[in-house]
Amino acid sequence: MLSNLNEEQKKTVLAYSGPVMVSAGAGSGKTRALTFRIAYMVKEKGINPANILAITFTNKATNEMRERLINLVGPEIYDATISTFHALCARILRKEIPVLGYSRTFSIIDEEEQLKIITDVLKENNEEKRKAKHIQKAINYNKCFGIEKIDNPLENKIFKLYEDKMKSLNLLDFEDLLLKTKEIFTNFPQTLQKYQDRFHYVLCDEFQDTSLIQYEIIKMLTEKSRNLFVVGDDDQSIYSFRGTNYENMSQFKRDFPEHQIFYLTENYRSTQTILDGCNKLIKNNENREPKELFSRNKGKEDDVIIVQTESEKDEVNYVLDAVRSLKTTTTPWTDFAVLYRNSVILRNFELGFIKMGIPYRVFGGVSYLKRREVKDIIAYLKLIINDNDIHSFKRIINVPTRGIGEVTIGKIEAICKEDKVQLFEALKASNVILNKSKYQTLLDFMTMIKYFQEKIDKVNLNELFDELIEKIGYKEYLKEETENFEERNDNLQEFKSVLYQIESNSDGTSRSERLREAFDYTILSDEYLQNQKENKNGVTLSTIHSVKGLEFEYVFVVALEENIFPNEGRIVNNFEMEEERRIAYVAFTRAKSKLYLLATKNRMLYGTWFHNQPSRFLLEFAGTKKIKKQMFEEENPFHDLEQEYLMKKPSEEEQKKSGPYRTGDLVIHDKFGEGVIIGIRGEIGMIFFASQKRMTNIMLAHKALRKK
Repeated sequence: MLSNLNEEQKKTVLAYSGPVMVSAGAGSGKTRALTFRIAYMVKEKGINPANILAITFTNKATNEMRERLINLVGPEIYDATISTFHALCARILRKEIPVLGYSRTFSIIDEEEQLKIITDVLKENNEEKRKAKHIQKAINYNKCFGIEKIDNPLENKIFKLYEDKMKSLNLLDFEDLLLKTKEIFTNFPQTLQKYQDRFHYVLCDEFQDTSLIQYEIIKMLTEKSRNLFVVGDDDQSIYSFRGTNYENMSQFKRDFPEHQIFYLTENYRSTQTILDGCNKLIKNNENREPKELFSRNKGKEDDVIIVQTESEKDEVNYVLDAVRSLKTTTTPWTDFAVLYRNSVILRNFELGFIKMGIPYRVFGGVSYLKRREVKDIIAYLKLIINDNDIHSFKRIINVPTRGIGEVTIGKIEAICKEDKVQLFEALKASNVILNKSKYQTLLDFMTMIKYFQEKIDKVNLNELFDELIEKIGYKEYLKEETENFEERNDNLQEFKSVLYQIESNSDGTSRSERLREAFDYTILSDEYLQNQKENKNGVTLSTIHSVKGLEFEYVFVVALEENIFPNEGRIVNNFEMEEERRIAYVAFTRAKSKLYLLATKNRMLYGTWFHNQPSRFLLEFAGTKKIKKQMFEEENPFHDLEQEYLMKKPSEEEQKKSGPYRTGDLVIHDKFGEGVIIGIRGEIGMIFFASQKRMTNIMLAHKALRKK
């Protein structure tokens, strides 16, 4: 049975009793070792499968483990309990929860249902409903960490009322499954003993991803038997935002001083060339179980390729060219993955893959161009350049809410059809079928659209965008009506980069014509978006968190730049920096054959140019002076961008629009300080501000800007 295991794995299998911790590196076969250990316990040691509890973190992992064990042991393994934490706790509570005053027929609610209950509680207590999402986050955060009181008085009051209402309705939320189980085990020792007598052996996979409460539950179950087997990799603990606690590995050693510890360090995934860099990188973390991965596949020097491009456009083109050159008839698109720390990076790559006709899938997320907030703004812009676009009108007439329902919209559509008139003509004529209030709302809406129709060719698209967002109160709407405001707002601001692309494609046409062309033929067309449905056979575009546990032949980790990865602005202590480093480690260890690490000197984010240094993680991975010199080679940081910007010679009319400003002029901005004009396109100056270390597009007539 053990002949297919290496020596490290065999040791973990043979130590079948007592507290055991396995510190297992990426790709080292830790789940395989855990599965063989269960098989060994049943087949060789005669342990009753009914006395075995194996815990995994996903239903998929549970099913895979069960299938492997059926092949190794046979149908008797069905008596073993192989489960996720939440499924195990739900099963226990179905039998034991009456001691807490609940019925066994309790229902488990999802986050959407939870939000509705919190909203009801706020309404019943004359509090603002718009606070519901924020309070929901506070409640779930506290429950995740087992904290019973929220510091904010209002939030704490709603928390208590929410708990009371949940109990009165015989409901449990997802976190309750863990909390109520722990509560029963703590307060009813006879119940705990019943499960201790049943589960003599407890095994936990992905131990680094357990929360404090989850660890407490399995620790309580094994207090008598001491037969707790945990396997995990503290170097891959990247879910602290979900309440996971990688320090459980250290706590395990304190709670079970008689423990044995084993290390799995032979990697079956990556070449040694790739692992050498990964080992160098993760050694910079102080709080970890020391281990160094090795592979019998030595690999080649060019298994790792480090590239610094001049611009984000070059970065995308490099990846596209590399993917096409590596693709063969026997190499599926699914062998390729493009990984990024922040989903805002997705936009450029998605557009690039669309243009090249390369199939792709956005893994564990939503396509940038299909995100609600992006589609809303596209609909507004479409209506501005075509006020007969009834499809766009229907999407955004109630974004933000204006009290125009389906019945009213149906009446307007009927006028268009029966009277054969344009949309705005129908809106004007709707006074005969609508009450005064709704009719005035439609008139105000039309006035606003016409205002932007007149303005579109007078200001740049980013300025138009900012005013549109402010005028309709879209950010306030997002705060009140959607979850993840910060992420959605980032996506919204990143749309400025799309508008910049459209703005810069000047060939003498008006802005409205350029927008129309973009919607009709290029990057924002419905045809492109409709053709990019989920493609299971495409290249994976993914955040790093979404590919943990997966592997790919060819991995491209992009945007490896300071202020992006890591984002120092959001990191407040060494603990958070070490988690960022672990995220990089997870990304790099996904690669089997070839790893590409990319940084770019100049990147546009949220409509603004940034000049960033290569990420410290890239340099820690490389660890050679040669690469450091190459990566930090400084010329004119915006040389290529400047050339690209100036290549299009402005027309005489555009030169007039720029007023007294010329390329090379030194300027002062009230907010950004001193800068230099790198290029001019019509009324817009591309200005590098030293204090910001980035390029910004600014209207030259703006009152905050003046010559030095």
